[in-house]
Amino acid sequence: MNRICVVCSTPIFGQKQKYCSNTCKQKDHYHRVKSQTNTYHSQTLRSISRKAKLVQMFGGGCQKCGYNANLSALHFHHKNPTSKSFKLDARVLSNKKWDCIVEEAKKCCLLCSNCHSEEHNPELSMNNIQRILGGAALEESRDGMGVNSGKP
Repeated sequence: MNRICVVCSTPIFGQKQKYCSNTCKQKDHYHRVKSQTNTYHSQTLRSISRKAKLVQMFGGGCQKCGYNANLSALHFHHKNPTSKSFKLDARVLSNKKWDCIVEEAKKCCLLCSNCHSEEHNPELSMNNIQRILGGAALEESRDGMGVNSGKP
């Protein structure tokens, strides 16, 4: 029985079953993995593609300040945290059904990371911090070296 390599169609001799060489085995593995949908690579690409599509559906940038320079800096902020079914992160975007993702996204607004942080921590605004600490915490110490200068 003559066996031939499944990649390059050259005859196979000896104990080899499917490939004539390690090179052909690696080529076949690479091409099969590329077409599979459950690999890390394909999940990452699907996640990025879906997030880009959602961002476009929400206007292409931060709904507060308009930032749109980097996809990773754009976040989906749930308007009502009690209605949240799941977080819209990379893993969810790559593995959940698109219809479920869109339904969850409808409960959100698109914010950049700065606006998202401000939304979750309004009490840490600079004006509020100055009011609470009396401005002293934002000034340098008298010796000009800062709070931990080591001087008494």
